[in-house]
Amino acid sequence: MVLALVLGLLCGFIGSIPIAGPVAVLVVERGLGGRAREGLALAAGAAIAEGVYAGLAFLGMTAALARFPWLLPVSRVLGAVILVALGLYFALRKSKPAGNDEEKKDRKRGRRGGPFVLGLAVTMVNPTLLVTWSAVVTVIHGAMRVQESAVDAPFFGLVAMSGILSWFTLFTALLQRFREKMGPRTLDKVVRGIGWALVAIGLVLGVKVGLQWHLGH
Repeated sequence: MVLALVLGLLCGFIGSIPIAGPVAVLVVERGLGGRAREGLALAAGAAIAEGVYAGLAFLGMTAALARFPWLLPVSRVLGAVILVALGLYFALRKSKPAGNDEEKKDRKRGRRGGPFVLGLAVTMVNPTLLVTWSAVVTVIHGAMRVQESAVDAPFFGLVAMSGILSWFTLFTALLQRFREKMGPRTLDKVVRGIGWALVAIGLVLGVKVGLQWHLGH
């Protein structure tokens, strides 16, 4: 069981490295904008939500998705919409001068827990994570013949959450160093580029879901 927990920690860490997801992009935007604390709060909310999915996967709760097959395509469409919306926000937003009133309002909202709730909500509406973690758990069970246990599931979810948060903590620190070496205009171009990339990914995902639905009917 100890080895399973270690693997859960590593999977949480490594699985969070790609920056194509909405949470990762939001963390990038916060980090490049000099709002590292907000980025970490957002990551913490996302990590808790994904830790819950990891724990449920350890209990074998993937069967719940089989009972409600509409959840997967709906969640994928919702994910595509979120990606496009976030992408357009980053790509089309106007640059804000440092220290202006709007930035101060954003910082106040961040201190009130907004980023944490946002990270939690964006991740909780993505039940496909249950499928992803179920695949991870299947490999772990197959390799070590570990049996599902209601007692062990919370610990597995906790270590997965720790791995996710560990990566985002390191990632935020790297973003801070990266930010210090770049000017405001360059940072703005990077954020806009990420935004358009998100729009493209969201559109591709939406088209893919549409084609799958069409072929299925």
